[in-house]
Formats: sequence, structure tokens, C-alpha cells
Amino acid sequence: MKKVLIAITLLLLITGLTADAQWRSKTHDEYHALQRPAEITIDGKLDEAEGWEGVFEAVTGEDGEPYCGLEFENIGKFESLGGGQWNGAKDHETCFAIVWDEDAIYIALSVTDDEHNQTNAAATGAWNGDGAQLSFIPNGMREKGQQNILINFALNNDGALLLHNETLHGNPGLTEEQVVIVRNEAEKETYYEIQIKPDNLGMNSFEEGYEFGLGICVNDGDLAAGQAGQKGWSGWYPHAVVHGKNPEQTGLVILTDEQLAVEAKNKLTTTWGRLKSTH
Repeated sequence: MKKVLIAITLLLLITGLTADAQWRSKTHDEYHALQRPAEITIDGKLDEAEGWEGVFEAVTGEDGEPYCGLEFENIGKFESLGGGQWNGAKDHETCFAIVWDEDAIYIALSVTDDEHNQTNAAATGAWNGDGAQLSFIPNGMREKGQQNILINFALNNDGALLLHNETLHGNPGLTEEQVVIVRNEAEKETYYEIQIKPDNLGMNSFEEGYEFGLGICVNDGDLAAGQAGQKGWSGWYPHAVVHGKNPEQTGLVILTDEQLAVEAKNKLTTTWGRLKSTH
């Protein structure tokens, strides 16, 4: 009887591990965040002066590719909803970068999108059109039952910020000074810049080695194509947000002691000798 119970226990364990593994990317499951290379102003300008361009390029997955246009959950780079259609990277693609200091974690999203569609005037509808949803697991334990912090943000029709601190579990939500979204219509890109303070995640400060779970879901709609609202998404482990709130389906962010070198004029150097392996 004991042998039978042991066999059943092992089978359940293997089944659980296999089920969890299906959500894990073989190449981009962990993001090793660098210390910020320069002063960062939350203004939606993801430029070289703040180091963002270099960080987007330098932090890569196990395959040497950046965190851009990632495939996820055995679905692909984009998941459609309600008849939504995706026509490749120019239609919708999400790239992201993360840096930190002891006072804040900074997240930058650069989203290629041929049309920016936001049709909702209420903050609670920030998900129903072009906008981003972030799920945080502050303790880094990506397991079922963990409390997730969920924050949604988008632009409404007149360009004003929609910010919805949906689930906080007693922590203070983000303020409008911590989130900026800028649409570059000429380049067909939308830039999101987000500052996460320690108390937003129930922390006193951030330090090297801190880990947290993160899910990024960037929604897409195309008004001109008759597909307004939430018609699909891309990102990094978006199933942490959609089809239920699933903490076990987040990626893992690890704060490192690594930093890109910056010249005196705030221009990133073209050599990365000071940058250790980030994967």
C-alpha cells in the first residue's frame, strides 16, 4: 500500500511540474534587470540619454535574443480574442526593458502598432483597447494562490491617461506621476514608462537579488478594421492577466548588480565590457 501511495504522489508531482512547465519559456523565463545606467524621468521618452536603448539591446534571453516579440504559452507572439486579426510585427509587437535602483523599479514598453485604438473614457476600461496590464507577484513565488497586484493603464480618446489600480492587497497604487504613455504616430509606436516604488510592492527598498513575478499583457484593437476594443494581446506571460489571474504564469524578474557604462555626456558606450552575462 505504501508503494502505491508513493507512486501516486510521484505521479501527481510530475504531472504538476509538467503542467507548470508548459507556461515556462525555455529562453525568456527570467529577466535579469540591470541597475539604471542614468537618471530616469518618467516622460515616455525611451531614448539614449536615459540608457533605455542600450538596455533593450543588452539584456537578452538564453538564445541571445532581446525581450521583444516573444512567443508565449505554445500560442505564438500574439493571441487573438473575439475575432481579432494579427498581421505580423508591424500590426502589433511588444518589446520591454527593466532597470532599477534602491528607490524604484523602472519598466519601459515599446509597442509597435499600426493603429492606436482606445475607446473607453473610464479608467476601469483601460483594458478594453490599446493599453497595458501588469501583474506583480511581490514575493517572486510563481505558484497558484499567490496574491497578485494588477495595474492597468491606457490612453483614452482625448489622449488623457487612464490609470486603474485594480488589485492592490493593501499596498498604495500607482499615481499619474508614475505612468506616462506617449504615442508616436509617425513611427507607429507607443511608449510606456512606469515607475514602481518599493511600497507599491509592499517593500521598504529594493536591493540586488530581489525577485518578483511579472506578467505583461499589452492589448490591441483596430478601430479602422472594425475591431475596436480588446481583440488580442502580446507581451510576456500575458496569461498571468487574461483568462483568469494566474500568478503561476508570470515571468521572474531578478535585480542584479550589473550596469551599463555611460559616457560623461549621458551617451551609452558602444562596448559592453562592464556588462556581465545577463542570462
